[in-house]
Amino acid sequence: MKTKTILIICTIACIVTFLITGVFSSFSDGNNTLGFPFTFYQYLGGKRFPEPESRHRFNALLLVADLLIVSLVSVYTWFFLQKMRRSK
Repeated sequence: MKTKTILIICTIACIVTFLITGVFSSFSDGNNTLGFPFTFYQYLGGKRFPEPESRHRFNALLLVADLLIVSLVSVYTWFFLQKMRRSK
């Protein structure tokens, strides 16, 4: 039960941070960015001079750091909820 609860909290936290902090403006000559607190993915939209070799930037290390932070917050939240249940 403990692992399942932590995974549910972690999944919800990932989805919420993805929806709140993600920027999706490439359809109007903007950039797409994902990641909080570290930006691990970026798509450069619009016209650029000089044209970049690749419009996509992805950093796996920053993705792992973001997932680690979300996991730690999820475990802390789970422990806090357990403590609140015991005190009632």
